Amino acid sequence: MALAAASTAGFCGSPQAVLQGSLQLRDLSSGRLSMAKANRMPFAGPGGLAVRAEQQQSLAESAATSRRAMLGLVAAGIASGSLVQTVLAETKEPLVGTPSAFSGILKPVKIAGIAGSISHDAISKQLIRAAIILAESIPGLEVEYIDIDSLPLFNLDLVKNGTYPDVVQTFMNQVRATDGILFASPEYNYSVSSPLKNAIDWASMETTVLGDKTAAIVSTGWDLGGSRSQYQLREIGIRPDVYFINKPQLFINVKRKVFDDNDNIIDNENFTEFRDLLISLRNFTNRLRPCPQNIETTIAT
Repeated sequence: MALAAASTAGFCGSPQAVLQGSLQLRDLSSGRLSMAKANRMPFAGPGGLAVRAEQQQSLAESAATSRRAMLGLVAAGIASGSLVQTVLAETKEPLVGTPSAFSGILKPVKIAGIAGSISHDAISKQLIRAAIILAESIPGLEVEYIDIDSLPLFNLDLVKNGTYPDVVQTFMNQVRATDGILFASPEYNYSVSSPLKNAIDWASMETTVLGDKTAAIVSTGWDLGGSRSQYQLREIGIRPDVYFINKPQLFINVKRKVFDDNDNIIDNENFTEFRDLLISLRNFTNRLRPCPQNIETTIAT
């Protein structure tokens, strides 16, 4: 049995979804599949492999599950950009197609960069500009600055017959068109800034704007680098179904100078952590984003 195509809708996602580790990538550099050792138990009779007791069902169900698992792992590899070559664990038959065959499939992750301060020289805006530059060195990632300075205070009286003010509608459309969000969140009085909360309130008016978006936070503040605002922002994201990455967490203390005169991050540790944050957001978004709908998967037996 050999796979004859690349991906299928509904199977992009985390490798954890693939039989809880029954099939796994044996070598990230080669992209080869292997059966986990825990699952390699001989039958009482001659020949074959046995899966865990809880996975033992009818032969037909097992065959179907194996096919779904394989498709899921291949699709996840393609979505994350890590798939080089995939072969079946037992037959060693290669996947039909080379990396160049998938060059038109992978789309860059588009991230909305939202700064929580409307001050012209705010550090949060500098951080978004720095993220845009950093993203240029990270394959498969794009960061776009989205302005919230002109948004009116959240007020349902401004919504006329289901129509939002033009500036609000433009903002909502910009966020909707992205895959995830980078929040640069300053801490004001142990909480998130009012402009940032206001922007989220407007965006949450339609579920398609924030719903199922991934997100990461770089917070700024004095003693704890804005950590209290960061945790409140994570809580705010629960209602509109925003999925924040857990690690790394980046807290920037503004007691010392953060940027040089050329808008470069001075502290090497902050620079490295910021880049790691963006990479983690890209990878997390790839695991959650849906598969392309124009790609078909077939199985040749």
